[in-house]
Amino acid sequence: MLTPLYKKKNLLTILIIIMTLLVLMSLSQLERERMTFVEDLVMVAVSPLQNGVYQVTTGVRDFLENLRERQNLAVENAQLKQTLGDYERVSSQLEELRQENRRLREMLSFKEKSSYGLLPAEVTARDPSGWFSTVVINRGYSDGVARDMAVINNDGLVGSIISVSRNSSKVLLLTDSRRAVSGVVRDSRDSGVIGFVEGSVEQPGYCRMINILREAEIKTGDVVLTSGMGGVFPPGLVIGQVMETGDDEYGLLKYALIKPMVNFSRLEEVFVVKSTNIEEYPEEDLPELEENQVPFDY
Repeated sequence: MLTPLYKKKNLLTILIIIMTLLVLMSLSQLERERMTFVEDLVMVAVSPLQNGVYQVTTGVRDFLENLRERQNLAVENAQLKQTLGDYERVSSQLEELRQENRRLREMLSFKEKSSYGLLPAEVTARDPSGWFSTVVINRGYSDGVARDMAVINNDGLVGSIISVSRNSSKVLLLTDSRRAVSGVVRDSRDSGVIGFVEGSVEQPGYCRMINILREAEIKTGDVVLTSGMGGVFPPGLVIGQVMETGDDEYGLLKYALIKPMVNFSRLEEVFVVKSTNIEEYPEEDLPELEENQVPFDY
């Protein structure tokens, strides 16, 4: 019985003989118009083999070309993705620079028009456990910053300084529930719309104006400003806009939900108010407060 190795050797020998005959026939045919009878028989016999070999070689060639093309496309695709990623990063950085440029222009314009002595500062950190509670700015007592100085931006009141180091300070934001600011509704001073604005515990990022007299005319859309009472915040700083009003839990006074004008979620640049030439709101012009309405800013 023939072994597989022996069979393979015989097959290889036959193939070599056939290929040799084909080569010799091709060379001899160049000098003759027609093949001999034997040559014709050989050609008929080996034609299927030739066709099979041709199909196999063609398939291998096409496979290798497709493989090479796929590899080239993969490399090109990776390069395009890298280029697109670079473009998106540059585009994002450019848009960020545009936004920063716009903010700085607005702040510069605000500073030039302001009657306050303003010190520009950048927010360098914020309390992750209380996003609307405190931030840290890159100005300290070496820049003349002191505790209780008001902090603002071109949109309105941000908060006040609660602690100072050499090159940085911590700011207690308007939206912190520990902060209370004496506020007054714009264009309504004669009607006695005054109260205390403090951070809302129930709705972080918002404020509540409390201790408003029941007869006070305050409505949705009104703008609330600092009154200047207490000496911490100068008068006329924008606090926010009234979103809703209602009676307090005892029904004796009113409250108002205030949406701050400052976007505390995107707070990046601020001003420290070092001095002001604006006179405080004359106390003789303020309406008389009830016994439980003690004006304070802390």
